[in-house]
Amino acid sequence: MYRIRFVRLLAITVCTAPIVTLAGEDWPQFRGPNRNGMSVETSLQSSWAPEGPKEVWRQPLGEGYSAICRVGDRLYTMYAAENDGKAEEMAVALDAATGTEIWRTPLCERYDTEFGNGPRSTPTVVGDKLYVLTARGDLAALKTEDGSVVWQFSAPEKLGSSIPGWGYSTSPVVDGSTVIVDLGGTESRATCGIDASSGDIKWHYDSGRAMYNSLLPIEVDGKQQFVTVYLGKLVGISPQGEELWQHPWPQAETHAMPVLIPPNRIFASGVEGAGAAVVELNGNEPKEIWKSPVMRNHFSTSIYYADHIFGFDNATLKCISATDGSLAWAKRGFGKGSMIMANGQIYLLSDRGALVLFDATKDGFQQKGKVQALQGRCWTAPSLSHGRLYLRNHEEVVCYDISS
Repeated sequence: MYRIRFVRLLAITVCTAPIVTLAGEDWPQFRGPNRNGMSVETSLQSSWAPEGPKEVWRQPLGEGYSAICRVGDRLYTMYAAENDGKAEEMAVALDAATGTEIWRTPLCERYDTEFGNGPRSTPTVVGDKLYVLTARGDLAALKTEDGSVVWQFSAPEKLGSSIPGWGYSTSPVVDGSTVIVDLGGTESRATCGIDASSGDIKWHYDSGRAMYNSLLPIEVDGKQQFVTVYLGKLVGISPQGEELWQHPWPQAETHAMPVLIPPNRIFASGVEGAGAAVVELNGNEPKEIWKSPVMRNHFSTSIYYADHIFGFDNATLKCISATDGSLAWAKRGFGKGSMIMANGQIYLLSDRGALVLFDATKDGFQQKGKVQALQGRCWTAPSLSHGRLYLRNHEEVVCYDISS
């Protein structure tokens, strides 16, 4: 069985009569506590009024695709903005209750592309530090208290790597005292295990350019590993940087993360002819269970729930069987959206800012609420923590109260 590797924090709020207890959890990294796009919170609204859930606050934010993390009473993310006359990428801490800025730390010159400027990676918060990666490949550890830099280095300068065409997009994963991240270095330094305290490289694996997807930490048959997709292969890497297994994958850029189908199957998906596949792990021998073009994730990673996979096949929302890949239903109209899940329901943000609530069921698309939350391009997945939903685009961040 796989094992959860992040400690859930319990917050209790006591109100006047009748007494109500609300339990919530932090959202400390990309795709939530377990990097699977899912929250265990249950005290949430099951449907919304026509005007949508209550908006708590809305604040300006700079360019970027970095998602929102929440730990305790603070939010952490990254964006790009003018700073002393220069366009820079920076990490920022916000007050979770109001969205007001607590601190910001400039990290590098802004990275610009035709599909949006600024950082793509999401911070990872562990203890009193957050680990961030800019679109130019500056990896840094910052203090959560004030944003001061503990250590920082440039991947292109230190590892001889090249900035990917759309910028560094992978989000760091932290395993104990090690930060693991795909930096695309030369001399077998594509993926590195980095000392969380000093920034020194502890181990390294493979060579090749940096990919856009992020590593998935899992445990299968008592063996901890980190699963990711490279050009030409789907692989499992040990906590010491050793390759445990590999399975052929198309020579195609893959942006979406792999997904665990408990207890020992991996779902992977991509565009550019990659399609989708499920691989079963028995020891270090991967076996392909099925392969199909029915689900081609672009930048948004799918969600596994109740033996089905919910995700975007390019610009079509689909539900497919995790057992054989057969199509359960399909729904258009959300563009290339993104989504997360809690309490048997999915929170979808369309690529044009519509926030939609629907039931995670194989029995057709069942919408339970919708509101136009943001305008313009929205390619960043929502975050859910302590009954609050956090969304962003290139101009602002908005917080909704979805607690029951």
